[in-house]
Amino acid sequence: MFKPVLIVATGSGIGPCLGLFNGIPNLPCRILWSAKSPEETYGSAIINIVYAADPKANIIDTTLQKARPNMLRLTKDMYLESKAEAVCVISNPKLTKGLVYDLECEGIPVFAPIWDS
Repeated sequence: MFKPVLIVATGSGIGPCLGLFNGIPNLPCRILWSAKSPEETYGSAIINIVYAADPKANIIDTTLQKARPNMLRLTKDMYLESKAEAVCVISNPKLTKGLVYDLECEGIPVFAPIWDS
């Protein structure tokens, strides 16, 4: 529907995205993924799938940083740089709601779970 799209995931939120990356291998997308020890936790096969989908993926290892990454700033930067048509967020409820609100306030099309159940 949107080409290109920016996929933003944290932690195991990358899991639901893997089917998309494998199912549509030529999908023009950019990927921002923040996770604790991603290679150790999820394995090199997952890392390879992410890089196959986006060779310039921004994979952040949160164990190497003193503070949590500013996901809003990173998302906006990647959205603008990639000229994406939309952002899809797969994260925990707090971060998802915050990102959706902030991005919508700036007129950026964003899609995410609605956490209504």
